[in-house]
Amino acid sequence: YMENFYLYIFVLICFIIAVSYWNTYMSSKYIEQFNSDKQTFVLLGDSILKNDAYVSDGKSVENLLVERTNDKTICLAIDDSKIVDMYSQVDKIPEDLISNYTTVFLSAGGNDILTHYVEQDNDSKDTSILGTMFAAYKKLIKSIQNKLPNSNIVLLDIYYPENMTYKQYHSIINDWNQMVYEYASQNGHSVLKVSGVLTQPDDFSFGIEPSAIGGRKLVDAILSTY
Repeated sequence: YMENFYLYIFVLICFIIAVSYWNTYMSSKYIEQFNSDKQTFVLLGDSILKNDAYVSDGKSVENLLVERTNDKTICLAIDDSKIVDMYSQVDKIPEDLISNYTTVFLSAGGNDILTHYVEQDNDSKDTSILGTMFAAYKKLIKSIQNKLPNSNIVLLDIYYPENMTYKQYHSIINDWNQMVYEYASQNGHSVLKVSGVLTQPDDFSFGIEPSAIGGRKLVDAILSTY
């Protein structure tokens, strides 16, 4: 009987140890998933991220992201915003998002380019203004870093609308995008190349704004970044 008793104790101890190791393994296996549950997206910028006015209810980038991230998306982007307008968006970022679980998506520069070249009808061959615009862009990024020093910042490039009104500005957009890529590479930021996501006519409303189809593609691309 004593031999059986000691055997029972031995088996019980082995079982307890095995369960302990299993729990430790499972905890480490799922800690990354647990951390991702804390992830919050902050959308800053213009109509690329705030396209409510161009799609039916519930189909905007904001709506889709809020749904798919379980309400862990905060959209502070405003349609028609230029770089200078976005500081007010940065000011509205809640203090409790100062965390390495916060990812900021920034779409900026497109409306500055449109205003200068389309609305003000400046020569599309003169790209000298881009340097000034990009200096303002970099200053904006620094302000985001100051507000959220531990956050991840993902920069969006600008897509190439195929509408005839805007095709003449593709070279300008390309120059801008190259500056974004170079700056991101030098400063450790990720880039979401919207230019490679929204490429088809039905990706756009009114020839230039993200449509419901384009918005869904953009949301898929955003979610694939983490």
